[in-house]
Amino acid sequence: MAEKRNSLSVVRSGTARRIMRWTWRALLWLMVALLVLAVVGAIYQAIATERAERAYPPPGEMVDVGGYRLHINCVGQGSPTVVLDGGSGEMSAQWVRVQQEVSGTTRVCAYDRAGMGWSEMGPDPRDAKQITSELHTLLKGAGIKGPYVLVGHSLGGLSMQTYAHRYPDEVAGVALVDSSIDTYQFSQRPEAQDSSEPQKQTFAVVPKLERFGVSLPARLGIVRLLSKLSPASPELPPQQRAQIDALTPSTRQVSTSALEFLAPKQAEPGWLKLQDDLATLSSNSMHRVVKGATHTSLVYDRSDSQATSAAIVEVVQAVRNDQSLTR
Repeated sequence: MAEKRNSLSVVRSGTARRIMRWTWRALLWLMVALLVLAVVGAIYQAIATERAERAYPPPGEMVDVGGYRLHINCVGQGSPTVVLDGGSGEMSAQWVRVQQEVSGTTRVCAYDRAGMGWSEMGPDPRDAKQITSELHTLLKGAGIKGPYVLVGHSLGGLSMQTYAHRYPDEVAGVALVDSSIDTYQFSQRPEAQDSSEPQKQTFAVVPKLERFGVSLPARLGIVRLLSKLSPASPELPPQQRAQIDALTPSTRQVSTSALEFLAPKQAEPGWLKLQDDLATLSSNSMHRVVKGATHTSLVYDRSDSQATSAAIVEVVQAVRNDQSLTR
């Protein structure tokens, strides 16, 4: 009986060793497969990005702002010049409907923030102060004289509010399209006082997230593959839609979008009330609500974007004629 028990023990021990060997081999092959997929994905991303940039060169001007270049595209004639800044993850091509409408009245310039669209990567942090410093240098370098009418959609509205605060002599008017809130302007309010510490923590986290691979899915081509399943901005004209689909999955844009999103404070409750509050920053202002519009349709949709364009033209005309806006 003792010999049988010893024999059984040996059999079980040998089986366990074989299972362990199979497990380690399976894990090794899995790691090799993942490594191969990562290499293939990185090569795919690099080739696809290069082809996209060749197929869709920048329609505007590339301007050096201190060791890297930003893209700005201007159409139309007249003053004041309107400057357009898009929302999170957006590029200048997404302003095409608004730009075409407003260019019948005055000169309109849509630009790409550093790392977005055709613009090259810029330094961190990607906050409103850094972005507005770059825009200020861009406008000067491109020879675009102020005063300007600044237009910002969503996150771009935060940048335009900051620009107006930092360079008031260069700004004749501001149009905010469903804008994020400039926490500086409202920092004196009691309900905003408790938000400063989370903001500091956010800025501390940003470089850590970058180190842990914010842009990894883009670098491996995953974002580009997923974007093919859901093409961007179907409401826009074919040329701009193709530009957006080709350039949005670039590693620099995905990475920059993530860093920009983390930099500003998250939206507070009561969105429409906060939009009303934005209008109180000036004694000469108005707040228009477009019924049935969404956050993005105000820029993309043919009908809703016309309402946005009309509001911008109102600001331009008020600046030209030194008149008050009609509430």
